[in-house]
Amino acid sequence: RLANQPAHVAAGRVHTDSPTHSTPAKRMATAAAPIARSKRGGHTSSSSAAALFYPFRALGYITESAPFAVQRRGTESFVTVSAGKAWQIYNCDKLRLVMVGPQFPADITALAAKGDLTFAGVGRDIVVCRRAHRVCTLEGHAATVTHLFAFGTNLISVCAGGRVLSWDMSRDAIDHLDGHRSGASKRAADLAKVSMATDKAQNTQDDLDSNDADNSKGEQGDDKDTDTDTDEGDAGKPRPSEFILPDGFECTAVCHPDTYLNKMLLGSSDGRLLLLNIVTGRNVHIFLPEAMGNTSGAAVTTLENSPALDTMAVGLSSGRVLIHNILFDKRVVDFGHDGSGKPVRCCSFSSGQGEPMLAVGGDSGTVSVWSLEGKRLRSLITGAHDGAVVAAHFFPGQPVLMTAGGDNAVKQWIFDNQDGSARLLRFRAGHSAPPTHVTFYGEGKRLLSAGGDRALRVFSTIQDQQSKELSQVNVERRAKKLKLAEQELKLPPIRGIAWCEVRERDWANVVTCHVGEPRAYTWRLSNGVLGEHVLVPPSKVGRDGVSDKGKPVCSVAVSACGNFAVIGTEGGDVHRFNLQSGQHRGAFKRTAAEEGKTAETTSAPTGPRRQLNLRGGARSIWNMADKSYGMSGSGNARTAPAHVGAVAAIATDGSNKQVITGGSADGMVRVWNFAAQHLEGEMDTGCGVQLMSLHKPGALVAAAGVDMVVRVLDVAGMRRVRSLKGAKTPVRALEFSSDGRWILAATIDGAVLVWDVPAARLLQTMRMSADSPVVGLSLSPAMDMLATVHEGRRGVYLWANSQMYSAAPLGHATSAAATPAKGVNEDGEDDQDEEDEDNQENKGGAGSRRGEVYCDLPRLHAEVNDGGEIVLGASASDDDEAGDDDAGDAETQREKKKQTREKAAAAALSVRPDFPEPAAPGLATMALLPRTQWLGLLHLDTIRERNKPIAPPEKPKDAPFFLPTTAGLDRNPVFDLEADTGDDDGEGADAARSRILTANGEGGGDVEGVLLRLLRRGKTNAEAAEDASLSKATPAYSTAKAAKAKGKSSRGTKRGAADANDAGGGGGEGQGLADVTPAPGGPYAEAMAHLRKQGPSALDAEIRALGPWDVTTMTDADADELADVLDFFAAEIPSGRNFELLHALLAHFLRVHGTALAERERLRIRAERVRTAARKAWSGLDQLMQEVRCALGFFGGQHGQ
Repeated sequence: RLANQPAHVAAGRVHTDSPTHSTPAKRMATAAAPIARSKRGGHTSSSSAAALFYPFRALGYITESAPFAVQRRGTESFVTVSAGKAWQIYNCDKLRLVMVGPQFPADITALAAKGDLTFAGVGRDIVVCRRAHRVCTLEGHAATVTHLFAFGTNLISVCAGGRVLSWDMSRDAIDHLDGHRSGASKRAADLAKVSMATDKAQNTQDDLDSNDADNSKGEQGDDKDTDTDTDEGDAGKPRPSEFILPDGFECTAVCHPDTYLNKMLLGSSDGRLLLLNIVTGRNVHIFLPEAMGNTSGAAVTTLENSPALDTMAVGLSSGRVLIHNILFDKRVVDFGHDGSGKPVRCCSFSSGQGEPMLAVGGDSGTVSVWSLEGKRLRSLITGAHDGAVVAAHFFPGQPVLMTAGGDNAVKQWIFDNQDGSARLLRFRAGHSAPPTHVTFYGEGKRLLSAGGDRALRVFSTIQDQQSKELSQVNVERRAKKLKLAEQELKLPPIRGIAWCEVRERDWANVVTCHVGEPRAYTWRLSNGVLGEHVLVPPSKVGRDGVSDKGKPVCSVAVSACGNFAVIGTEGGDVHRFNLQSGQHRGAFKRTAAEEGKTAETTSAPTGPRRQLNLRGGARSIWNMADKSYGMSGSGNARTAPAHVGAVAAIATDGSNKQVITGGSADGMVRVWNFAAQHLEGEMDTGCGVQLMSLHKPGALVAAAGVDMVVRVLDVAGMRRVRSLKGAKTPVRALEFSSDGRWILAATIDGAVLVWDVPAARLLQTMRMSADSPVVGLSLSPAMDMLATVHEGRRGVYLWANSQMYSAAPLGHATSAAATPAKGVNEDGEDDQDEEDEDNQENKGGAGSRRGEVYCDLPRLHAEVNDGGEIVLGASASDDDEAGDDDAGDAETQREKKKQTREKAAAAALSVRPDFPEPAAPGLATMALLPRTQWLGLLHLDTIRERNKPIAPPEKPKDAPFFLPTTAGLDRNPVFDLEADTGDDDGEGADAARSRILTANGEGGGDVEGVLLRLLRRGKTNAEAAEDASLSKATPAYSTAKAAKAKGKSSRGTKRGAADANDAGGGGGEGQGLADVTPAPGGPYAEAMAHLRKQGPSALDAEIRALGPWDVTTMTDADADELADVLDFFAAEIPSGRNFELLHALLAHFLRVHGTALAERERLRIRAERVRTAARKAWSGLDQLMQEVRCALGFFGGQHGQ
C-alpha cells in the first residue's frame, strides 16, 4: 500500500539552493542597468548597449487564483497569498504586508505554510522556503501541483493527474537541506555512512572468498553493489512516498479530520471520498457518492473540517454543499449555495460564541452564509468578488470572514449588522482587470491608474498601505439595494485622466473622461471619493429649438492653477469649466474666417440666433459667458467648433495663458488664448493627431500622428522643429520628459521608443515584455522612474532610469551634436522637402544599428541576488559568447552567465572612483556626503554644548595590562593584538621608547598624525608627477634633477623621514620619474579619502593637531605643517572635487590657525595663493547662480524687488 519503489524515488528529486552570500560587488551593482538583449537571426544574444530603463518592482499585485494559507503565530494571524510568481505574507489584523517571497520561474498554483516554512507549488515542482530564503526544490510530480497540505511533519502534495505524494518535512530534514544540521543528525548520518561502508567491505570480501559462484550470482552481486551505491548517493535526500489509490480515483481535494490520527480525507473527481492512513498507506474507507446524496456523481472541489467532530463539508462542482458525518457515513444536510449552479471553491465554519455559520464561495463571486442550527440561508453577499471566490476563512472565536478572489483582492467581512448580514471591514485590492492608463501624480511618489475594471486607483511607490481605490459614492449600498453586482453600477472605463495638485485640499483636482460618456467626472484625491460636480457641456440649441445632447467626451486637461478643467468632445467642441463650482465658463470657438468656409456656406442667412430664455435677456451673465450658444449680434461671432472631428488631446501651459488642442480628423494643432478663448495660431501636421504631450517649461508639444511619426512643435514660434521617426506601428502612449530632452512612446507592437529631442535621433527601442506589450507609460518628474502598464497584466510596473545611476550617460546630445536635426535645416527653419530623405536615413540609422533591447518585467521586489544580474553601466559584449553558445546544457549556460556577470560587476567596481569625479576639468562637483558631516564644522561649539552629558560617565572596566592599544580618535579602545608586549623589564632601547612618538629616528621623533602623513605623501606624488612631465618634455631636466638629489642630505626632521619613506626604500627622487602616472582622484586622493570618512569632531581634532599649540612658540617644523596644508588646499580647490567639503575644511582651518598664518611671510604667500584659487572657483559658480537667479526673477515678476 505504501509505495517506495525505485522508479518513484528517481522521479522524486530534490534540488537544494545553497545560501547565496552577496558580495560587496553584488550589493553595489544592485542599482544598475541590466544587460540588454537583442534578437539577431532568431538567436537571443546580448546587445552592445545597456538598457535605458531596468526593472525595479511591480505594484498592485495582491493575490491570484491559488487559495491562501492561514496560520496563527502567537497572538497574531498571518495569511500567505500568491501574487503571480511570488508569495506575500500579510498580517491579518491590519492587512499589512510583512514579507515577500522570492521570485519563481512560473506562477504559483498551490500554497501551504507551517511555522517559518512556506511551500509553493510552481508547475510540477514544490519550492520550500524558510522565511524569504529558498531552501530546496522538490521534484516528483508529472503534472501541475494543485494542492498542498502541511500535516504534522509531512507535506501532502496533489497534482493535476490525481497523484498523491508525501514528503518528510521534519526539522532535521529541512536543516539538512538548508545546511544547518544538528549534532544528533550529523552523528546519525556519520553512523549510517560507517555502517554502509562496513557492509560494502564485508560483501566485497565474501565475493572474493567465494570462487565457485556462477555468473548469474555474480550479476546479482553487481546489481546489489549498484543499488548500494545509489542509496549512498541519495543518502540524506527526502524521498517522496506515493500512495496507491483505488482504481479511477483522481484526487481533487484534501483535508484532515480532527482527532483522526495519521488520517487524511481525499476527494475524487467522480464524487467519492477516501480515508487514507498516511503512515501505513492503507485505504481505511471509501465513501460512495450515493451515500452522501451526490447522485449525479459531481466532482468534489473542496473539503472543510467543521468544529463538530466527525463532520465534514463537501463542496461539489454542481454548486451544492454537503454536510456529511464520516463516522457513520451519513449525510447531515444539503445546501444549494447561491442557485447559480457554478462550482463551489471554498467553505469555512465559524467557531466560538454566537450562531454557528458556514460560509460558501464559488465561481459566481457570491458568498452564501448558512445557519447550521436553522439549516437555512442566513445572508448572501452578492458580488463579494468580481471573479471566483477561491478561498474563505473564519477567524477562530470572531465573526470575521476573510475571502480571496480572482479579482486580485483580499477582503474581510464582519457580521455585526442587526439583520445578521455582513459588511466590509477591511480589504486590500488591486486592479481586477488589466489597467490601460497610468500617470505619475505630484512629485512622483504616487500613481494614478485606470483600466477595464471601471475603477480609478492611486498607488504609493513608497508604502503599499497607502494604495487605495477612489470611491464612486454608495455603489455598494445601491448594489445591495438593487441586488446587483457593484461592477454593473460603476462608471464606464476611463479613457483619459488629468490632474493638478495645487488645489488638492480645496476641491476636486482630478478629472476623468469615460468611454461613451458625454460628461466628465471630478474626483477628490484628498478624500479618495468621486467629486460633487459632473462637467456636462451645454446642449446645442438649433434654429428650430431642438437641442443636441452632445458627443462623448474624449479628452480632458486641468489648468496649472487647479481652478479650471478643459474638456474636448468627439464632435470637436472644447469647453472650459470651473472646478470649484462645476459651472461652464465658455467654449473655444473659431470664426467663419478662421474656419475657412466656402462662399456657399458664408452666404447662408445669418439671422440672430435663438436667445436663451434667461433672466436679464441679452445682458444675462449666462449669455455673456456662453459666447458660443448665447445671443449673437455680430457676423464675426465665433460659432465654428475647435476642430472638425474628435479632439484627440488637450494640454494647458504652466502659466494659464494658452490651451493647445489636437484634432484626430483635421490633423491640426491649435493654440488658444486661455482667458479670451480665441484662436492664436495653428499648425498643420498633415495627418490625424492621435496623442499629444506638452513640455510646459519649454513650450514644446509632441504630437503623434497616424503616420507613425512624432512631431515636436514649437508653440511660441508656431512651427515644427523636429520629426522623430522609427516607430513601425501607431503610437498608443506618449510622454515628454520633465527636462525636455527625451520623448518616450509606446507603440501597438509593444515597443517602447526613446528619442533624444536636441539631437533628433532614436536612442533606443526597448521590448519590456515578450508576451505583454506596453499599453500606457508615464515618466516621473524627477526622471528616475518609468511606470508602465501592460496588456493582459493587472499590475503597474516600475522601471529605474539607468542614466540617473550610471557613471557614463548614454545618448547625450554631445555625442550627436554634429548630426543635423531631422526636419530642420541649417537655418533652423522647417524643411518639409527633406522629410522622406530623413525617414530613410533614420530607418537605417542609429536606431536600427543598435537593435532592440529586451528586458524582463520587474519583480514584486528587488532581491539581493539581483546584484549578480545587474551591472551598473556595464556592456553586454562579454556575455555574447555565453548567450550565443547553444551547444552546452542549461546548467553550463547558467554557470557561464553567472561568471560573466561577476566579472562585469568586478570590472565596473574596479574603475569606480571613491568619490565623484568632475564631468569636466575644474567643474564644481559635490562630495555627495551627508550634510551634517561638513556643515557640523561651522557649528561645532553649539553641537558640543547641546550634547553635553547629563550624568557623569561610568568608569569602564579595566582592560588587561598586557593588551596594548593603538592610537586613534575612536572613543572605545582598539587593542593591538599583533604588538610585541615584551616579557622582560629591562631598560633597553625598546623599553625606553615612547608610545606617542614616531619611530623616524633612533631615539624617537616628532608627533605626526595620519592626516599630516597623507598630506605629505600627496605632496610628494604631486612633485613626482610634475617632475615626470618636465622630464618627458626636456630630457636634460631629469639628469640635472638626479644629480641634485644625489647630493641632497636629509634634514633629520620628521619631514625628511617622511620623504625618505615615500621615496620607496631610500631611493633618490629622480628614480623612476618617467614611470609615474597620475592616480585617479589626484595626488591627494588618499588624504581626501581619509577626510571623507571622518565626522565633524574627528575633523576638528585632525585640524587642531596640525601646527603649533601656541602661536608664540611656533617653530619652523610647525610652520612646515601649515605650509603643507595650504599647498593641499591650493592643489585641490582648482580641481573642483569635493567642493562643499573642501570649502568647509578651509573655513574651519582658517578659524583655528588664522593667527599662526599671519606670523610668517611664507605662510602669508601660500594663503594668498589659496585665496586666489578659492575666489576663482567660487566666482564661476556664483556667476552661474546669479544668472539663474536673474532669469527666475525676471520671469517670476520679482526683478524689481
